[in-house]
Amino acid sequence: MTNQPETYDGDVTLTGHEDAPVALRDPEDVFLRTDSVDGDLEVRNAEYVFSHQPTGEATLGDPETVVSGDLGDGYADPDGVTGDAVVEGAEDVFVAAGTASGDLAVVAPENVYSDEVQAPRDADDYDVSLTGWKQSGRASDPDTGVRVSGAHHDVTVEKARTDLDVYVVGHDHDIEITGRGASVSVSLLGYDNTVTLGPYLSGEVVADTGFDNEVVEQPYPVEELIETSKDEAFDRAGFGRRKVTYQVPAEGDDWCPNCGEPADAIVARHQMEAFFVFGYPLKTYDQSTNPAKECEHCSRSAFDASLSERERKDVLK
Repeated sequence: MTNQPETYDGDVTLTGHEDAPVALRDPEDVFLRTDSVDGDLEVRNAEYVFSHQPTGEATLGDPETVVSGDLGDGYADPDGVTGDAVVEGAEDVFVAAGTASGDLAVVAPENVYSDEVQAPRDADDYDVSLTGWKQSGRASDPDTGVRVSGAHHDVTVEKARTDLDVYVVGHDHDIEITGRGASVSVSLLGYDNTVTLGPYLSGEVVADTGFDNEVVEQPYPVEELIETSKDEAFDRAGFGRRKVTYQVPAEGDDWCPNCGEPADAIVARHQMEAFFVFGYPLKTYDQSTNPAKECEHCSRSAFDASLSERERKDVLK
């Protein structure tokens, strides 16, 4: 015999206090976190299902707890359902990697976006971890990365110096990461999410499960590879016969002739011997016609030898 429905208004979160099997009926959006269902999970009659857990078949008994009413969004914390669960009649359902310990079944959906993705680390392990609606987070000198679930979160991470993981569940999140010399692995589950990486970081999209998501890698500023501009070299030449070396942006190349890597910024290193008068070459004796080129991957100007605060502390130990 099933229990009477538990009636709620607004958002609801399953925390493990409800008798399983649990049925969540007619919510708006549902966000299911990793390790939140200790059993099988079935999603019925949803408009959109976004899943990082493989779909198959599930066998569920009659629910012991029915959560219904004038529901807003639904959430399930880790260990939020101590048994099987069913979600019925939701608009969008987001199933994070490793949500259910058992099987996941999707019945009569309008649209399904699915990829098999390795379960992310525990939420507490991240530098920024947000769940819910329209929250903000910030971190500096991060160790692990960012995890968000829900909608409309805004996250800023600065001074990234180690490789990071970004795990995004839901919609309309905006995450910006800046730093130097780190690689960022991004997994996206949902829609209208944007992850922006600063020009000194590299990115890898592990999964883009959904639509209208974007990972923006800002281009490396070519100006930072120029040690001496043409104007600076000529100004320093002064008066007389001089040899000068300068760099200018190389146009028309999208890969580096020196190291062979695809590149955002490529400079050409020119040499000239001329007779200068007040920084103006009156007579040219020799100049390079096939200048050497280098990019952000191979130029010595692209490497930052400074230490982060954590690295300085480690050196002093």
